[in-house]
Amino acid sequence: MQPENRSGDQVRRSFIEEARRAQIVRAAIETIAEIGYAKASFAQIARRAGISPGLISYHFAKREELIMEVMFSVYGSMDRALSDRTEDAASCTEALRALIENFVRYCADHAVEMLAVARIAASGANDAAKARDWVDRGREEALTELEEMFREGQRAGEFREFSPRVMAVSVLAALEATPVELIARPDTDIDAYADELATMFELAVRRPGD
Repeated sequence: MQPENRSGDQVRRSFIEEARRAQIVRAAIETIAEIGYAKASFAQIARRAGISPGLISYHFAKREELIMEVMFSVYGSMDRALSDRTEDAASCTEALRALIENFVRYCADHAVEMLAVARIAASGANDAAKARDWVDRGREEALTELEEMFREGQRAGEFREFSPRVMAVSVLAALEATPVELIARPDTDIDAYADELATMFELAVRRPGD
């Protein structure tokens, strides 16, 4: 559930270069999550990574480039995790439940990453504008995918009649609220939360009498 990512900017890099970039991205995620986007300078990120700020500039000419790599990294990881767990679903109902439950568990297991991307998306800084636009495009694509899943379930007679768009917006809003809730309430029972949220939407789409 993410927009098209790197538009032809992937160049061949050595294993060492890729490892260094991954180290910098990880340090950026942790720094933004801890002190916020505005304070996450190259100097702060370098301090956490144990490298010089100049080394970050060697791999990422501008903070905007590093921030986009953070977004690609987090959302790419999320997409792979959710796809691996939903692609074998035998029905649209199973796919919906798997999507919701596994998203909740992903958020619980990657709280630092989710907090970092939320702070990036909420930032009003100019060098976060590209990231915000990217997130907005990804949100619209996610809505389109959800709408199509609901339409497919309706065509198959599995779901009741309802507005796929309204249901998609509702599901996505509930998912977007999940990281905030889990961060604010770290003692949340993750399995119970995931089951309750999935059951709520399963009942919302179910045909009367089923």
